[in-house]
Amino acid sequence: MKSNWIRFIQECITQIQLWLFLVLLQWIFRVIMILWFYKNISTTTIFNDILLALFHGFRFDSKIASLFLLFPFLFNLILSSLNRFSIIFKLRLFFTGLGIVLILLSSIATLPYFEEFDNQFNFFLFDLLYDDQIAVFKTVLFEYHLIINIIVIITLSIIAWHSLRRFQSYVSSFINIQILSPKSIIMKFFIIFFLIIGFTGSIRGSFKNRPAIRKWSYITSDNFLNKTIMNPLTHLQYAIKDFKKINKKTDITQFIGGASPKTAAENYFDVTKDSSLSSYLRHIVPDSDNRMPNHIFLVIMESYDMWPLLPEYRSLGLGENLQYFGEKGIFFNRFLPSGESTMASVSAILTGAPYIGINISRIASEREPLPTSIPFIFEKFGYKTQLFYGGFLSWQNIGNLFQSQGFDNVFGSPEIEKNNSDIIWGVDDDLLFSFIEEKTLAETKSFNVVLTTSYHPPYNVDVEKFGFPLKNIPPGLISKFDGSMTMKQLGHIWYSDWAIGEFVKKVEKRYPESLFIFTGDHYGRRFINSHPTLYERSTVPLIIYGKNFITPDLNMISTPGSHIDIIPTIISLIAPNQFEYQSFGNPLLQKKGATMVASGNKIGFGYRKIILDNYIIDVNDKFNNNIAILDGKDSRSNKVLEIINKQKLLFGLTWWRIFKGNILKSS
Repeated sequence: MKSNWIRFIQECITQIQLWLFLVLLQWIFRVIMILWFYKNISTTTIFNDILLALFHGFRFDSKIASLFLLFPFLFNLILSSLNRFSIIFKLRLFFTGLGIVLILLSSIATLPYFEEFDNQFNFFLFDLLYDDQIAVFKTVLFEYHLIINIIVIITLSIIAWHSLRRFQSYVSSFINIQILSPKSIIMKFFIIFFLIIGFTGSIRGSFKNRPAIRKWSYITSDNFLNKTIMNPLTHLQYAIKDFKKINKKTDITQFIGGASPKTAAENYFDVTKDSSLSSYLRHIVPDSDNRMPNHIFLVIMESYDMWPLLPEYRSLGLGENLQYFGEKGIFFNRFLPSGESTMASVSAILTGAPYIGINISRIASEREPLPTSIPFIFEKFGYKTQLFYGGFLSWQNIGNLFQSQGFDNVFGSPEIEKNNSDIIWGVDDDLLFSFIEEKTLAETKSFNVVLTTSYHPPYNVDVEKFGFPLKNIPPGLISKFDGSMTMKQLGHIWYSDWAIGEFVKKVEKRYPESLFIFTGDHYGRRFINSHPTLYERSTVPLIIYGKNFITPDLNMISTPGSHIDIIPTIISLIAPNQFEYQSFGNPLLQKKGATMVASGNKIGFGYRKIILDNYIIDVNDKFNNNIAILDGKDSRSNKVLEIINKQKLLFGLTWWRIFKGNILKSS
């Protein structure tokens, strides 16, 4: 009969084998992910960077493998002397099976997630809590082949389990158990001591004073490889942590530290006023002889980014209508979205409150309208405010949110298309715009916000039916195209532009005194190759057009701005002289005599990005060549740090207005 010590050592060896297997499983999937998205690797990346990513990834794999073996390891230490090995065996089997299933599940799920969001799991994952659950399920089911993936996970779990058994028997043949069976109690003590030290190092991912944490995962010069260093389960851990952090509602210090809200306002606006935030947000329209349009249409286009409208991609023919409106109107080409998701940006545009990482769809729906919101401001001009959304109003609580913010009418897909049983994310854009035409009445001045939905997975619009002309990539772009986008996806960008063009033609024929504003909600996360520049993967267009209403003296404006600047910019075009309003943003246009010119705005604040005259700051990415590195070596580092701190002050003031109200505390 084996002694308890022998059985203890055998169990330790078995757990070490399991640890090796779980580490190997994660390491294999990291290699698969790098090969799967190999086009994302920079052309300047050397092989040493890949080896570095694989080596440092091992540290995070060790942590995850050790977490699954934590309870078996502890129980083996405690219960082996009591001969309770049956409990230890059951715990080990349970956590081994759990580890295999969760590692396989997360590794397979991260592939389509990365394809969509250009990252492994992050806090965006939890937007699903507020999303249209049916639409999410249908998208996952059809676009990402849910059933096939479930079968793959089950099959791989079975294969992994059998491979583990063979792996254990193979490794065991090389182990001499007698070496680890000393008779001396002191030697046994040292063996246990080194086992504890070894496990502590493995669960920390390091034997040094600093464990393997996210901060130390960006160690190569390749942004894609850095994203593969942490495994999917580690990314999920940080996603949960980030989601909890950015949704804290009781602590403004996450933005402004120990400063008081009033001090934050004084530092952000560079002026000292009374203790009301409204006094800092107050704007006055100067020297205005503006006239008001009868109808205003603010179209927020799903996933519509800047790059299809850039000259180098014009041969694709994806944005001919918007390019025309930009040429005949005003085109802002250095413009950021407020957030990286639809709700983040839409809520910022419509409420006037910058997105600060907190989903306010349920918070703001329970509060009085913000004085920076579209209804609060534009009803003063006599406009009837209407929101048209191509999807279901239950999505992200959008119906309740904007009704509570004061919109006179809020329409969703059930009102637009009665037979909507096949709708996933929303009605086709052409049907949405036809409905808006019906609801636009000549005798009623209206401000209409339109949220389109068609440029979105599963990309199920029959674009050929509407005349999508592109059949092949133009010769001048073949060298840039690597297959990262399908023709169907390109067709949906074209369709979005086509539907807008048809709508504008019809509306301006009936109502020539109309003003149109077009912007995208966020970067569409798709590009013709795997290496868009920081500018191409960050910016969205802002176009203001009105055939018989606006005749600007300049049509291309490089003044930096973001979504929170849209409303002040519209007001600068239409408001009467000395009109007062509140806004976190600034107008991008100003009157100079009788001429409309670009304003002196210097910064556009997004959520994780900031745009200036000649560069973009990505707050989370210190390794992009387009970004000033905050290590004291770059001549712009101090300036960039000041700008980032200013962004935090803006976020802190926004947090205060949403959760605490108008009066600023001075201490």
